[in-house]
Amino acid sequence: MKHFLILLFLLNFGVSNSQNFIEKIVSCAKHQFDEKLRFIVDKDILETNFEFNESKTIIEVNNPEKGLQRISLVEFKKSEYPAIQFWLNYKITYQNLDFTELLVPYNLNCTTSWNKEDVNEILKPYLKVLESKTKIDLKKAIEIGKENGLDKIYFWDIDYEKRKLIWTLKSKLKNNQSKVIKINSKNGKIISEFIEIQID
Repeated sequence: MKHFLILLFLLNFGVSNSQNFIEKIVSCAKHQFDEKLRFIVDKDILETNFEFNESKTIIEVNNPEKGLQRISLVEFKKSEYPAIQFWLNYKITYQNLDFTELLVPYNLNCTTSWNKEDVNEILKPYLKVLESKTKIDLKKAIEIGKENGLDKIYFWDIDYEKRKLIWTLKSKLKNNQSKVIKINSKNGKIISEFIEIQID
């Protein structure tokens, strides 16, 4: 009888997943994370640079044939498999450029392992740029990259390396290779240049 009740619960859980269960949990998670951001990010910056992309919410499902799969919210609505976990996708923009993305993991009970301190630590280098606390902003970093041989720049990011805030830019080359330049965000000097080979 106990096993029958557990099976019945799982069947009902799967049905609720495929209808509106996930939408409610995503709404709950979005509200919770927005509240975290309000304590960390200046209101003007939050409203102009942080965009939540619901269609890009990633759902982890258990496909009996293929195992665990990560699919979009749009794909999930057409899927027959129950959800296990999901990620909220926040796009951070800066001067009309996609700056970076945050994928925030959430459980199906609307909880995340990320606390306010975790989020603050992750956002710290990006907020330095958004708050104009770096002399070299994203557009200037791209300009420096192009002046130093980067042609088709497809990747940029900023993070701390040995206590210095460093831009990393990548440009496509032939044969699955990329040219990488690291730039000091304080003075615009090139820290290093090297060729990166993508391994499939």
